[in-house]
Amino acid sequence: MVYLLLSLFLSLSVFAQEAQEPRLRFLDVFTKIPETGKDTLQTSFSKEAIPGWLAVLGSTAVLYEYDEKLYSYSQKKGRDWHIGNRDNTKPILQAYGHELVRLPTDTGSALYFLGDGWLHFSIAASVYGYGHFTDSSYDANTGIMLMHGMVVSTLFNQTLKRSFGRESPEVKTQERGAWRPFPSFNAYNNRTANYDAMPSGHVMTATMTFTILAERYPAYKVPIYSVGGVWASALMFEMMNNGVHWASDYPLGIAMGWVIGRASTRMISRAGKDKIESTDWNFLPMINGTSGIIASRNF
Repeated sequence: MVYLLLSLFLSLSVFAQEAQEPRLRFLDVFTKIPETGKDTLQTSFSKEAIPGWLAVLGSTAVLYEYDEKLYSYSQKKGRDWHIGNRDNTKPILQAYGHELVRLPTDTGSALYFLGDGWLHFSIAASVYGYGHFTDSSYDANTGIMLMHGMVVSTLFNQTLKRSFGRESPEVKTQERGAWRPFPSFNAYNNRTANYDAMPSGHVMTATMTFTILAERYPAYKVPIYSVGGVWASALMFEMMNNGVHWASDYPLGIAMGWVIGRASTRMISRAGKDKIESTDWNFLPMINGTSGIIASRNF
Protein backbone atom coordinates (compact mmCIF):
# COMPACT_ATOMS: atom_id res chain seq x y z
CA MET A 1 0.00 0.00 0.00
CA VAL A 2 2.86 2.37 0.81
CA TYR A 3 4.37 2.01 -2.64
CA LEU A 4 0.99 2.30 -4.41
CA LEU A 5 0.25 5.59 -2.65
CA LEU A 6 3.77 6.86 -3.30
CA SER A 7 3.30 6.18 -7.01
CA LEU A 8 0.07 8.18 -6.94
CA PHE A 9 1.88 11.21 -5.52
CA LEU A 10 4.71 10.98 -8.01
CA SER A 11 2.20 10.98 -10.88
CA LEU A 12 0.64 14.29 -9.76
CA SER A 13 3.47 16.36 -11.16
CA VAL A 14 3.16 14.70 -14.56
CA PHE A 15 -0.48 15.72 -15.01
CA ALA A 16 -0.41 19.02 -13.14
CA GLN A 17 -0.97 22.20 -15.09
CA GLU A 18 2.32 24.04 -15.46
CA ALA A 19 2.55 27.47 -13.84
CA GLN A 20 5.28 30.05 -14.20
CA GLU A 21 6.92 31.20 -10.99
CA PRO A 22 10.38 32.15 -9.77
CA ARG A 23 12.65 29.21 -9.09
CA LEU A 24 13.51 28.54 -5.47
CA ARG A 25 17.09 27.61 -4.61
CA PHE A 26 17.76 24.27 -2.97
CA LEU A 27 19.41 26.15 -0.10
CA ASP A 28 16.05 27.79 0.57
CA VAL A 29 15.10 24.55 2.31
CA PHE A 30 17.25 25.84 5.17
CA THR A 31 17.71 29.59 4.64
CA LYS A 32 13.95 30.27 4.64
CA ILE A 33 13.38 28.57 8.02
CA PRO A 34 13.16 31.84 9.99
CA GLU A 35 10.59 33.31 7.58
CA THR A 36 8.38 30.23 7.58
CA GLY A 37 8.73 29.93 11.35
CA LYS A 38 7.60 33.54 11.76
CA ASP A 39 4.72 32.95 9.32
CA THR A 40 3.67 29.86 11.30
CA LEU A 41 3.68 31.73 14.61
CA GLN A 42 1.80 34.71 13.18
CA THR A 43 -0.87 32.42 11.75
CA SER A 44 -1.11 30.37 14.94
CA PHE A 45 -1.60 33.39 17.19
CA SER A 46 -3.83 35.51 14.96
CA LYS A 47 -7.47 36.29 15.71
CA GLU A 48 -8.49 34.10 12.78
CA ALA A 49 -6.86 31.12 14.53
CA ILE A 50 -9.13 31.30 17.60
CA PRO A 51 -11.82 28.92 16.20
CA GLY A 52 -9.08 26.50 15.20
CA TRP A 53 -7.53 26.59 18.67
CA LEU A 54 -10.93 25.97 20.23
CA ALA A 55 -11.37 22.93 17.97
CA VAL A 56 -7.90 21.60 18.83
CA LEU A 57 -8.28 22.14 22.57
CA GLY A 58 -11.82 20.76 22.63
CA SER A 59 -11.00 17.61 20.66
CA THR A 60 -7.82 17.07 22.69
CA ALA A 61 -9.81 17.31 25.95
CA VAL A 62 -12.44 14.83 24.75
CA LEU A 63 -9.83 12.36 23.48
CA TYR A 64 -7.78 12.72 26.68
CA GLU A 65 -10.83 11.62 28.67
CA TYR A 66 -11.03 8.41 26.63
CA ASP A 67 -7.32 7.85 25.98
CA GLU A 68 -7.06 4.63 27.99
CA LYS A 69 -10.14 3.09 26.39
CA LEU A 70 -9.07 4.07 22.87
CA TYR A 71 -5.58 2.73 23.49
CA SER A 72 -6.89 -0.62 24.80
CA TYR A 73 -9.40 -0.88 21.95
CA SER A 74 -6.73 -0.24 19.31
CA GLN A 75 -4.42 -2.84 20.78
CA LYS A 76 -7.25 -5.39 20.91
CA LYS A 77 -8.06 -4.75 17.25
CA GLY A 78 -4.40 -5.11 16.38
CA ARG A 79 -4.40 -8.59 17.90
CA ASP A 80 -7.78 -9.48 16.38
CA TRP A 81 -6.53 -8.50 12.91
CA HIS A 82 -3.24 -10.37 13.46
CA ILE A 83 -1.21 -7.19 13.13
CA GLY A 84 0.32 -7.49 16.58
CA ASN A 85 1.11 -4.75 19.06
CA ARG A 86 4.80 -4.23 18.36
CA ASP A 87 6.79 -2.01 16.01
CA ASN A 88 8.75 -4.40 13.81
CA THR A 89 10.62 -1.87 11.68
CA LYS A 90 14.25 -2.95 11.40
CA PRO A 91 17.38 -0.80 11.09
CA ILE A 92 19.21 -1.22 7.77
CA LEU A 93 21.71 1.62 8.15
CA GLN A 94 23.60 2.64 11.27
CA ALA A 95 26.49 4.97 12.02
CA TYR A 96 28.40 5.49 15.29
CA GLY A 97 25.83 3.46 17.18
CA HIS A 98 22.87 5.47 15.87
CA GLU A 99 20.13 4.06 13.66
CA LEU A 100 19.81 6.17 10.51
CA VAL A 101 17.28 4.22 8.43
CA ARG A 102 14.59 1.78 9.57
CA LEU A 103 12.29 -0.07 7.16
CA PRO A 104 9.06 -2.04 7.74
CA THR A 105 8.98 -5.83 7.85
CA ASP A 106 5.26 -6.57 8.30
CA THR A 107 1.80 -5.01 8.01
CA GLY A 108 1.95 -3.18 11.33
CA SER A 109 5.34 -1.64 10.72
CA ALA A 110 4.28 -0.69 7.17
CA LEU A 111 1.36 1.26 8.62
CA TYR A 112 3.71 2.95 11.09
CA PHE A 113 6.08 3.78 8.23
CA LEU A 114 3.35 5.93 6.65
CA GLY A 115 4.53 8.73 8.94
CA ASP A 116 8.25 8.05 8.67
CA GLY A 117 10.46 10.93 7.59
CA TRP A 118 12.30 8.80 5.04
CA LEU A 119 9.07 8.03 3.18
CA HIS A 120 8.03 11.68 3.08
CA PHE A 121 11.53 12.73 2.10
CA SER A 122 11.35 10.22 -0.76
CA ILE A 123 8.13 11.85 -1.96
CA ALA A 124 9.69 15.31 -1.72
CA ALA A 125 12.92 14.26 -3.45
CA SER A 126 11.02 12.53 -6.25
CA VAL A 127 8.84 15.57 -6.96
CA TYR A 128 11.90 17.83 -6.84
CA GLY A 129 13.87 15.47 -9.07
CA TYR A 130 11.09 15.37 -11.65
CA GLY A 131 10.91 19.16 -11.72
CA HIS A 132 14.67 19.55 -11.89
CA PHE A 133 15.25 17.13 -14.76
CA THR A 134 12.23 18.31 -16.77
CA ASP A 135 13.04 21.99 -16.12
CA SER A 136 9.68 22.49 -14.40
CA SER A 137 10.11 25.22 -11.80
CA TYR A 138 6.64 24.52 -10.41
CA ASP A 139 7.35 20.88 -9.55
CA ALA A 140 10.90 21.57 -8.39
CA ASN A 141 9.57 24.29 -6.08
CA THR A 142 6.94 21.88 -4.74
CA GLY A 143 9.67 19.40 -3.85
CA ILE A 144 11.64 22.13 -2.09
CA MET A 145 8.52 23.18 -0.16
CA LEU A 146 7.99 19.59 0.99
CA MET A 147 11.60 19.27 2.21
CA HIS A 148 11.44 22.71 3.80
CA GLY A 149 8.17 21.83 5.57
CA MET A 150 9.75 18.70 7.00
CA VAL A 151 12.61 20.69 8.50
CA VAL A 152 10.34 23.39 9.95
CA SER A 153 7.83 20.87 11.33
CA THR A 154 10.65 18.91 12.97
CA LEU A 155 11.87 22.05 14.77
CA PHE A 156 8.39 22.91 16.03
CA ASN A 157 7.65 19.30 16.91
CA GLN A 158 10.80 18.86 18.97
CA THR A 159 10.14 22.12 20.80
CA LEU A 160 6.59 21.07 21.68
CA LYS A 161 7.53 17.51 22.66
CA ARG A 162 10.23 18.70 25.04
CA SER A 163 7.86 21.32 26.46
CA PHE A 164 5.05 18.84 27.26
CA GLY A 165 7.19 15.84 28.25
CA ARG A 166 4.34 13.33 28.04
CA GLU A 167 4.89 9.59 28.46
CA SER A 168 4.10 7.25 25.59
CA PRO A 169 1.59 4.46 26.33
CA GLU A 170 4.21 1.72 26.11
CA VAL A 171 6.17 3.15 29.08
CA LYS A 172 3.38 4.78 31.08
CA THR A 173 3.80 4.97 34.86
CA GLN A 174 0.30 6.26 35.46
CA GLU A 175 -3.06 6.36 33.71
CA ARG A 176 -2.91 8.29 30.41
CA GLY A 177 0.80 8.88 30.89
CA ALA A 178 2.74 11.18 33.19
CA TRP A 179 3.65 14.73 32.16
CA ARG A 180 7.23 15.89 32.86
CA PRO A 181 7.72 19.24 31.10
CA PHE A 182 11.15 20.38 29.93
CA PRO A 183 13.28 17.29 30.61
CA SER A 184 17.04 17.68 30.41
CA PHE A 185 18.74 17.08 27.07
CA ASN A 186 20.32 13.83 28.29
CA ALA A 187 17.11 12.55 29.88
CA TYR A 188 15.15 13.11 26.68
CA ASN A 189 17.78 11.48 24.47
CA ASN A 190 18.33 8.49 26.76
CA ARG A 191 14.66 7.82 27.58
CA THR A 192 12.84 9.42 24.66
CA ALA A 193 9.59 7.45 25.04
CA ASN A 194 9.19 8.89 28.54
CA TYR A 195 8.80 12.41 27.17
CA ASP A 196 7.88 12.58 23.48
CA ALA A 197 4.23 11.55 23.08
CA MET A 198 2.65 15.01 22.67
CA PRO A 199 2.24 15.94 19.83
CA SER A 200 2.68 13.25 17.18
CA GLY A 201 5.51 14.11 14.80
CA HIS A 202 4.48 11.38 12.35
CA VAL A 203 0.98 12.84 12.06
CA MET A 204 2.38 16.36 11.79
CA THR A 205 4.68 15.33 8.92
CA ALA A 206 1.95 13.43 7.06
CA THR A 207 -0.50 16.32 7.41
CA MET A 208 2.13 18.79 6.23
CA THR A 209 2.87 16.69 3.14
CA PHE A 210 -0.77 16.33 2.09
CA THR A 211 -1.45 20.01 2.76
CA ILE A 212 1.38 21.16 0.49
CA LEU A 213 0.38 18.73 -2.27
CA ALA A 214 -3.26 19.83 -2.09
CA GLU A 215 -2.30 23.52 -2.14
CA ARG A 216 0.12 23.10 -5.01
CA TYR A 217 -2.11 20.85 -7.13
CA PRO A 218 -5.60 22.27 -6.45
CA ALA A 219 -7.18 20.36 -9.35
CA TYR A 220 -6.44 17.17 -7.37
CA LYS A 221 -7.34 18.55 -3.93
CA VAL A 222 -10.28 16.18 -3.37
CA PRO A 223 -8.40 12.93 -4.18
CA ILE A 224 -5.31 14.16 -2.32
CA TYR A 225 -7.23 14.88 0.88
CA SER A 226 -9.25 11.66 0.45
CA VAL A 227 -6.09 9.57 0.27
CA GLY A 228 -4.62 11.68 3.05
CA GLY A 229 -7.56 10.93 5.32
CA VAL A 230 -7.18 7.18 4.84
CA TRP A 231 -3.39 7.46 5.17
CA ALA A 232 -3.54 9.45 8.42
CA SER A 233 -6.28 7.25 9.90
CA ALA A 234 -4.25 4.09 9.30
CA LEU A 235 -1.17 5.77 10.75
CA MET A 236 -2.98 7.02 13.86
CA PHE A 237 -4.51 3.63 14.52
CA GLU A 238 -1.17 1.86 14.24
CA MET A 239 0.62 4.28 16.56
CA MET A 240 -1.94 3.55 19.27
CA ASN A 241 -1.77 -0.13 18.45
CA ASN A 242 2.00 -0.27 18.92
CA GLY A 243 1.97 1.93 22.05
CA VAL A 244 3.72 4.97 20.60
CA HIS A 245 0.91 7.55 20.96
CA TRP A 246 -2.32 8.39 22.73
CA ALA A 247 -5.31 9.56 20.69
CA SER A 248 -5.13 13.00 22.31
CA ASP A 249 -1.62 13.49 20.87
CA TYR A 250 -3.10 13.86 17.38
CA PRO A 251 -5.19 17.08 17.16
CA LEU A 252 -2.24 19.40 17.82
CA GLY A 253 -0.06 17.42 15.40
CA ILE A 254 -2.69 17.71 12.67
CA ALA A 255 -3.17 21.43 13.27
CA MET A 256 0.54 22.21 13.25
CA GLY A 257 1.11 20.12 10.13
CA TRP A 258 -1.62 22.05 8.32
CA VAL A 259 -0.34 25.48 9.42
CA ILE A 260 3.29 24.68 8.57
CA GLY A 261 2.25 23.18 5.23
CA ARG A 262 0.35 26.35 4.31
CA ALA A 263 3.25 28.53 5.47
CA SER A 264 5.70 26.49 3.39
CA THR A 265 3.69 27.03 0.20
CA ARG A 266 4.00 30.79 0.76
CA MET A 267 7.77 30.58 0.18
CA ILE A 268 7.05 31.66 -3.41
CA SER A 269 5.06 34.77 -2.53
CA ARG A 270 7.74 35.78 -0.03
CA ALA A 271 10.46 35.16 -2.62
CA GLY A 272 8.57 37.29 -5.14
CA LYS A 273 8.22 40.11 -2.62
CA ASP A 274 11.92 39.97 -1.83
CA LYS A 275 12.68 40.16 -5.52
CA ILE A 276 10.43 43.18 -6.05
CA GLU A 277 11.83 44.95 -3.01
CA SER A 278 15.46 44.36 -3.94
CA THR A 279 17.43 47.54 -4.64
CA ASP A 280 20.72 46.32 -6.06
CA TRP A 281 23.32 48.86 -7.06
CA ASN A 282 25.01 48.59 -10.47
CA PHE A 283 28.35 50.24 -11.25
CA LEU A 284 29.46 50.98 -14.84
CA PRO A 285 32.56 52.73 -16.20
CA MET A 286 32.03 56.20 -17.74
CA ILE A 287 34.26 57.49 -20.50
CA ASN A 288 33.11 60.81 -21.93
CA GLY A 289 36.06 63.14 -22.10
CA THR A 290 36.89 62.17 -18.53
CA SER A 291 36.94 58.97 -16.53
CA GLY A 292 34.61 57.97 -13.76
CA ILE A 293 31.92 55.56 -12.59
CA ILE A 294 28.16 55.69 -13.11
CA ALA A 295 26.19 54.27 -10.21
CA SER A 296 22.61 53.12 -10.84
CA ARG A 297 20.06 51.51 -8.56
CA ASN A 298 16.99 49.39 -9.41
CA PHE A 299 13.77 50.29 -7.56
